[in-house]
Amino acid sequence: MVRKSVPAGLGLVLSSVVLASCGGSSSPAQQTPVAVATPTPTPVPTPPPKALSVIPACTLPASRPANPDCQKPTARISGAVNAAIDRAMAARPELFDFKDLNGGPRILDYNAYMTAVVAAIGEAGLCGKVDAEGEIGVKTSNSFNEQWIIASRAGWNPPSGNWVIRKYVGSCSPATF
Repeated sequence: MVRKSVPAGLGLVLSSVVLASCGGSSSPAQQTPVAVATPTPTPVPTPPPKALSVIPACTLPASRPANPDCQKPTARISGAVNAAIDRAMAARPELFDFKDLNGGPRILDYNAYMTAVVAAIGEAGLCGKVDAEGEIGVKTSNSFNEQWIIASRAGWNPPSGNWVIRKYVGSCSPATF
């Protein structure tokens, strides 16, 4: 019986050696990493600015005369100013409450309205600017400019509301801006 256990033990040792030489190591085989393609995100386009939200640059040089002659002759460019106000109301209806009328629709965003009208003036090929006094200046050349009040203010200190109006104030020669 002792003889039988030696061959059995020898067989066990030989099979262990064979298994160890066949790659039965304790460390795992390293695999080559597979490159995974990540999809390129679709770029989100920048939305265009809202209509009439940017005043275009005036193509005329600045005019700052020392002594302009400002009077109130007949308006010469009222058609362009009225068309610009109409264009602003059509292109930017969110700026107005068309149900609250006090001579014109109520203006919900005064600064955006002033910008929209002057932007429409610029689109028409004229130069315009918003004055700090609440008027807009409009010119077709440096020989003159007209001043317009295009928003009324109710309860002036501070204003409790603004409504669209179309009031010619006067003209200066040469243009003041």
